[in-house]
Amino acid sequence: MDSELEVIRTEMDATRDSLAQKIGELESQVRETVTEAGAAVSATKEGVMDVVSSVSDTVSHVKESIKETFDLGKQVEAHPWGAFGVAVAAGMAGGLLLGPKSTAVPLASGFAPHTPSHTPYTPAAAASAASSEPSVVSSVFAKLQNMAIASLVDIVQDMVRQSAPEPWKQGLQDIVREVSTKLTSNGKAGY
Repeated sequence: MDSELEVIRTEMDATRDSLAQKIGELESQVRETVTEAGAAVSATKEGVMDVVSSVSDTVSHVKESIKETFDLGKQVEAHPWGAFGVAVAAGMAGGLLLGPKSTAVPLASGFAPHTPSHTPYTPAAAASAASSEPSVVSSVFAKLQNMAIASLVDIVQDMVRQSAPEPWKQGLQDIVREVSTKLTSNGKAGY
C-alpha cells in the first residue's frame, strides 16, 4: 500500500508541476497580449492626437488666411493703385447716385467764359460752350470710372484666385465678371 501511495503522490506531484508550468505559460501569454493591446491603444491615441493637432493647425491657418484676405489695411498696402481705383469708383458711384442730375453751372452775371478772341461774347456762345464742356468732363469721368472698376475687378479676382476654396473659384470669378460687365458703361471692364 505504501508503494501505491507513493505512486499516487508522484503522479500528483507531476500533475501539479505540469499544471504550474501551464499556468505560468498562460500567464505569460496573457501578459504579452495585455502589453500588445496597451501598445496598440497608445499608438491609436497618439494617431488621434496627431490628427486633432493637424486639423487644429489647418483651421488656424485658414482662419488667419481669411483675416489677412479681408484686412483692408494690408490689401491697400499690397495694392495701392487698386485701392485708389476703388476709392475713385466709390466716389464716382456716390456722385452718380447722390449728386445732382444737372451738371450745368449757372454763370455769374458779368462773367464770360474763355472764348477765342475773334469770337465776340454772346449769351448763345456761352450756353454753347457750357453745354459742350460737361460732355468732355463726363467722358473723362466715364473713362476714370471704367479704370477704377477694372482695378477693383483685378483686385477681387486676385483675392478669389489666392483665397477661395477650389470648388468655388470658377463660380466666384464668373460673378465678378458679371458684376464688372454691369458696372461699366460700355460693357467692358477695361481702359
